[in-house]
Amino acid sequence: MLELIYKKYIAVLLIIGICLIVFYPALDSNVIDLDDTTMIMDLNNHGGNHLVKALFWPDRLERYYRPLLMLSFIIDYKIWAFEYSGYHLTNIVFHLINALVFYFIALTFFNGKPRSEIFAFFLAIAFALNPLTIESVAWISGRTDILSTFFSLTVFLFYISKIKFKPFLISIFFLLGLLAKENAICIFIIIILSEFVASYPSKGFKVSLLRALKWAGILSVPLFVYFYLRFSGFGLFHVQEQIQSVSVPGLHIQEGDSIRSQMISSFFTLPAVIAFYLKKLVCPFPLNFAISQINLVIYSMLFAIIGIINTALILKRKFYYPFWILLMIISFFPALPVALADVAWTRLAERYLYLSVPVICLFSGELFYRNCLRFPEKANIIKAIAFSILIIFSVGSIQRINVWKDKVSLWEDTYNKNPTHGKVLYKYGSVLGSEKGLPFFKIAVKHSKDSEWRDFSLLIVAQDEADKFKYNRAYNLIQEALKINSERQNCYQAAGILKQIIKDESLKEDKYTRLLINCYQLAYKKDPKPEDFLNLIGIFESLNDESNIKKHSIMLIEKFPKSRAAKYMSSKSNK
Repeated sequence: MLELIYKKYIAVLLIIGICLIVFYPALDSNVIDLDDTTMIMDLNNHGGNHLVKALFWPDRLERYYRPLLMLSFIIDYKIWAFEYSGYHLTNIVFHLINALVFYFIALTFFNGKPRSEIFAFFLAIAFALNPLTIESVAWISGRTDILSTFFSLTVFLFYISKIKFKPFLISIFFLLGLLAKENAICIFIIIILSEFVASYPSKGFKVSLLRALKWAGILSVPLFVYFYLRFSGFGLFHVQEQIQSVSVPGLHIQEGDSIRSQMISSFFTLPAVIAFYLKKLVCPFPLNFAISQINLVIYSMLFAIIGIINTALILKRKFYYPFWILLMIISFFPALPVALADVAWTRLAERYLYLSVPVICLFSGELFYRNCLRFPEKANIIKAIAFSILIIFSVGSIQRINVWKDKVSLWEDTYNKNPTHGKVLYKYGSVLGSEKGLPFFKIAVKHSKDSEWRDFSLLIVAQDEADKFKYNRAYNLIQEALKINSERQNCYQAAGILKQIIKDESLKEDKYTRLLINCYQLAYKKDPKPEDFLNLIGIFESLNDESNIKKHSIMLIEKFPKSRAAKYMSSKSNK
């Protein structure tokens, strides 16, 4: 017993040491100007004074409900403020804890098998250093997967352990996992399926089903609590009104499309996505931050092959491989709606497989034992292959961490793997700066889709054309950008370019001024603010257009009577 405790103690120290050494460079990583920047700036703008009640009981329905995740960021802010390395340290620590929890899961799972302590240690390292986990660890906002997986793994550890108050502990941690990210719902299905498989066929179908249903009932309680919190008491606010402003995964229908055509498209895409993720779990390379498209034909064929093989195995009453493949699919099924709908621009992100990595590791461990027992004469070869795969994955992870250390290196790597993706071109151009990045914005204007932030690139190229006194070209680019997206940010950026152009007095009463007026009108239409009227009044004053000055002054005072702009115009008119 003492020897076993000693081995566990050494294994835990080694896991901690290896993880800290490998992930130490991530502490020098910056933010990557996506969710990281917005989230950290928002926390600091509020002074970290977010009400905990508002996190768990929101006033309105948002796309995401992850209060525990936001609570972790608030705690980070209280400690680190703008020290980004602190946020990265939290990610690393949680990932390290996940590796340790998985180590104890593997110990319990393979209990009684030869050298299970050593084997569990290597499986924990295989999980910790799997390349598919790097994105979640290196990206501050990727913590949602790490945190949710921590609670999910803990739930499964409780489930396979012989501890007191098991149902209570499992229910609490399952609820916490859901509050970190909705993906934790996977563990609900995994436990029910595992309970049934563990009992069947030895205890018969009826008994096995009843045991599975018992756990379904236990886990339904925290699931009910989660949904109650998620929807603020099932209707304490106008849910239907809020849903209209929220993009719901799987229900985004583009203009001109019908629900039927969208469903048909999803029907043919879904098998390919499942096959793609299964392939990623077996062979994660090449690693790519912005996976938005896959070869549907190839992966559909791969899905068909997997389906045929597993159907044949089931017909022969060989359920081993189909069971593990089903577990892997369950572990990433919450990511499937994201892949099918226009919800996230990285529709097939590697971080969505973070929870799936422990599943593939356990499956690999099972295969290792089965093959070593089945082919004892080839045990050394099998061990060499397994060790080689571990080394390859570890080297890939170390390289990937270095890519994520710097914004330029990350977007350069992403651009090399997505040379025509408009959003990637825009981000790469942005981190390079206006001069070096200009060629990438121009490529985005020529080759990217409107949905790939093409409007942002159009406005940057328009600014460059205006700087070169190519005003007509800039005018056309601005019009094109506003046609794609006339949100306030674009309108005001376009207005800045047009103001620069009409400094030339000969152009003040030309089409450029009319487009400038249109910019402020569009901005007001999207999100009415008093400064829109103030800017319009300024333009009409430069044109000596008294009627429009008076008209918009009255509108400003009527619409925003308490604003500083209205008070200014009132005092000005009184004079």
